[in-house]
Amino acid sequence: MENTSIQFNEVDYVVPTETFSVEYSYLSKQGFPFVKEFLLKVLYISPLSKFEISSFFGFNPRELATAIEEPISKGEIVYSDEGKLCLTTLAKGYFSSLDDKPMIEKPQSRTSSVSFELVGFNKVKNHHENWHTGLRLEINHEVQSLSELHARAMFTKHFQQLVERGELGVINTHDNSLPSLYSVDKVTRKKTIAHRVRRKFEIDLDSRVKPFYVDKIYENDEAITQAISQETDHIRLGCNVDSISAAWDVLEDMSVSRFIKNKNIDFRGMIAEMAAGSFDKPYNILVGPLYGKQPWSAIESCVKKLKPQNKTQKQRTLCWIGANTRYWGMSEGFNKAKESLINYQTNKKNTHYELKVYLPCDEQSVENQAGKIWKHKLGNMLCCEGIRNGLFDGNVEVLFLENEFAAVSYHLSLPDLSPVHIPLGFFTTDQRLVAKLAKVANEFLDGSSAYDKPNLIGKL
Repeated sequence: MENTSIQFNEVDYVVPTETFSVEYSYLSKQGFPFVKEFLLKVLYISPLSKFEISSFFGFNPRELATAIEEPISKGEIVYSDEGKLCLTTLAKGYFSSLDDKPMIEKPQSRTSSVSFELVGFNKVKNHHENWHTGLRLEINHEVQSLSELHARAMFTKHFQQLVERGELGVINTHDNSLPSLYSVDKVTRKKTIAHRVRRKFEIDLDSRVKPFYVDKIYENDEAITQAISQETDHIRLGCNVDSISAAWDVLEDMSVSRFIKNKNIDFRGMIAEMAAGSFDKPYNILVGPLYGKQPWSAIESCVKKLKPQNKTQKQRTLCWIGANTRYWGMSEGFNKAKESLINYQTNKKNTHYELKVYLPCDEQSVENQAGKIWKHKLGNMLCCEGIRNGLFDGNVEVLFLENEFAAVSYHLSLPDLSPVHIPLGFFTTDQRLVAKLAKVANEFLDGSSAYDKPNLIGKL
């Protein structure tokens, strides 16, 4: 248990990436026609006179002249001082041993599509990943302006590695040997796509956040690491424990509040309770945003078991109120969870619920920018509405379906522990707790922050 670490958050970083068309030639060993191959092999063993060659192959004079004309013109066969035909140094180089077939390296032309991200100029897959639900990394614009030159240099440097990994498609060579790059003839920038780097934030039982290491698929991982640190680790959050304490008081929380003391988290005690199970408690502790792996598993399991409503029943609403933090929703996990909830709304005949996702909007952006900001962040705005600031200053995320279940995540900002928020909360099907949470959330949605400033903004 001492080596236990807990994943408490996940953030995707979007790296602008350019795709290039590269026209190049590579050297590939090829064999010779049957007659020439055996002619070269016998002369490799020993020089022979024209009479000896004719006798060995059964050539008539015209056939012999035809057989030796091309190798002589290419400087592969010459006459020795004794008048015999023998191989030149060039032709001897076609053999690696006496038992081998003669092979010659010839340039083969080819065009491949390759992509390089613009932070460390690492080769990445050509697949386009969406620009949304992620923090976009800053790129070096000087590098971008000279990207075709950089692409040529990186392609040349790592050609054989690209071949080995199959990233240039199938290149057939003799005995499956690696080809050699002969020339890079033309590099053309074609389009810009998005490449995603996922960072999982983990912490040990002594509240030490594990350092971040990018996958070893990158040749220049230092540049990627530095860019991500610049975007996250170098930005210090303010502590929000006081605001979240107010939420604990209102919700009468006894789940995670017990483990937060003096701006520290007792992960050891929390994990011990999670391992013991919640047989004597009306909730399960959650670690991570509600779209994170562990919280979402509990939510999805309950959603799948929902019974459809009768047509005479009033349609119920599954409410998801987001957290107003820099990192909430910045993961593909958010889109996957949202899409799943949309798909679970109805089956072929029945309706389970209507999904509404409430997106927190900062006060200064409410009037005209909120919709554009969230559209830029999330892309798909289906089922989304805007709310002012968010629940408990935007520090609390909730997802609930009245009379069924509720999930809460307190997005703790403890800058001395973590560069990003540490979301902790609970999941419950206890109807008293569900009703309590629903009441608090609905009062917020129906309320106002000030005169003429309703909390619910509506469609963005």
